[in-house]
This record gives sequence, C-alpha cells and structure tokens, in this order.
Amino acid sequence: MVLKEKTEFSNITLGAASSKLSFALAADIVKIEDTKSEVSLNFNGDFNPMMAMMVKKPLSKFVDTLTENISKL
Repeated sequence: MVLKEKTEFSNITLGAASSKLSFALAADIVKIEDTKSEVSLNFNGDFNPMMAMMVKKPLSKFVDTLTENISKL
C-alpha cells in the first residue's frame, strides 16, 4: 500500500502499490472533542470475481484488525 491522498486531520487514503490490483482504503476522520475523533474506513476495490473470492476473507480480517486497533494510533 502507498499513500495516495492526505488531508491533514480529516482524511488519509491508501492505495495499491501495483497497477495489477486496483483498490483504495480511505480513513475519514471527524473531530468530536479535543481528545476524541470518529473514524470511518471505506474500502473500494475493482476485482474480478475469482480474485474477489480469494481476497475477501483476508481483507475483511485486515479491516477488522484496523478497526480494533485504531485507538492505538
């Protein structure tokens, strides 16, 4: 993954490092209080059906892990 776009304090978008796979993972950040923020993760990918079957489970696990650990960042 490589950094594709960054808007300080509100968005970070990562994308595929290779042109063989087309995807983006965007983190949208909204300030709630000085010490609290809300983050939504959005994954967009363009995969053929065979590739989608292969990557669905690992990608879901990856996003779940990010969700569980995002408060540590």
